[in-house]
Amino acid sequence: MSQLIDLFNKTIIVTGAGSGIGRETSQLLADQGATVIMLDINPEGLIETASMCTEHCHPMTIDLTDCNAICEAVHQIVNRFGKLDGLVHCAGISSRKPLNVLNKEGFSKVMDVNFFSFVELVKNCAKKKHINDGASIVVISSISSIKGYKAKSEYCVSKAAVDAFVRCMALELAERKIRVNSVMPAEVLTPLALKAKEMNAVVGAPNFNAPLGPSEPYEIANTIAFLLSDATKTITGTSILIDGGACI
Repeated sequence: MSQLIDLFNKTIIVTGAGSGIGRETSQLLADQGATVIMLDINPEGLIETASMCTEHCHPMTIDLTDCNAICEAVHQIVNRFGKLDGLVHCAGISSRKPLNVLNKEGFSKVMDVNFFSFVELVKNCAKKKHINDGASIVVISSISSIKGYKAKSEYCVSKAAVDAFVRCMALELAERKIRVNSVMPAEVLTPLALKAKEMNAVVGAPNFNAPLGPSEPYEIANTIAFLLSDATKTITGTSILIDGGACI
């Protein structure tokens, strides 16, 4: 029996919803009938995203480096909207530093947003009283998780940690049929990425050399929607490359 991608009546948290992939994902999930709770540190970005969505989108401003704020936010969300069916972690920051200026503080700043916030979100969302069995968790990783780039150590390490955590959580949550996966894009043409590309061209940004070129945000959002749906219930602990062939 075939199963279509259907997110109707599912309750899903999306972080980083104020721009880029998070915004595109929030719009798509809402269009597919999901109730989307959009988290971001930027209230203006959230308002703009909400104006592009259906009435199923609900913005919430939050600093994801604040563990107590995450705990309280998840509690409030479940009390208002009911148990969760999905979590999508799109929030993240990048960095560009050569070896001679690397330090613990710099790593901590990137890890706090890209990795530790995801750990806290999963820890709080995965409680039995907060999430339904059979739910799906998706995080945006990066080709940088498996491919090195000059002066990108902080970012690459943070994404490698994300993918290692995905594999561990896939096993821990399998008993409840909760799937945990990551999406690993290379270059994605978000507004922020395009602006960074212009700036980095001067200093020599990483060249992805993708035969099919960069990806559009909707491609990432479509993959996330697929992983959130019941179209397949046995994809877990994996990282899906969307890199235009850059790793071939």
